[in-house]
Amino acid sequence: MTDAKPSPPNFENVLTDADPRLGRVIAAVVARIGRQRITPSRTTPFEALVRAVVYQSVSGKAAATIFARLQQAVGKPLSPAKVLRIAEQSILAVGLSRAKSRSILNLAKWFAANRKVAKALPDLPDEDVVSALTSIAGIGTWTANVFLIFNLGRLDVLPSADLGIRRGVQLTYGLKGAATPKQVQEKAERWRPLRSIASVYLWNAVKLNLSGGDLE
Repeated sequence: MTDAKPSPPNFENVLTDADPRLGRVIAAVVARIGRQRITPSRTTPFEALVRAVVYQSVSGKAAATIFARLQQAVGKPLSPAKVLRIAEQSILAVGLSRAKSRSILNLAKWFAANRKVAKALPDLPDEDVVSALTSIAGIGTWTANVFLIFNLGRLDVLPSADLGIRRGVQLTYGLKGAATPKQVQEKAERWRPLRSIASVYLWNAVKLNLSGGDLE
């Protein structure tokens, strides 16, 4: 006789009990695309961070094209050594802004110079990961938070300044405009310790163009 597999945690129920308004958003997203989960990525931390830089403030389709060009120019898999071997002009040529090109080069230099810390990133507390990464010129809290959620699979991260999250909170609470980062933080206190899961649902609600009518 084999032991029964444990049931997966029902994050949706936990969040709905804590915040019924968010629960309506979650139910609408689940009805469209099913339950959402985050799992640690197999992508290396360096490549994940480079990808986050490329995707910041750019449409997904455009970012995917640029990232593919970068992989072709640098070589797969992306690594600090490979990036540092090519000229900055070659990075710019794939369609990146100078600021993003510099950020990627700074990432490569940091990973090469801080191998011990870089290797330990997956095991560090959230705040230490953010502190380490934001010490790199051009890497902000948003990039660090995206890395925590989608690469390390951390469950309680809140990118409060992200426009998608702010619009998701606007939809959830029927606000006249996008929520401020402070409003996001205040509302999200109820979502601990699952703020990453809540964020993923808010991002998807905005991506799906849900409206107040979808939440009734």
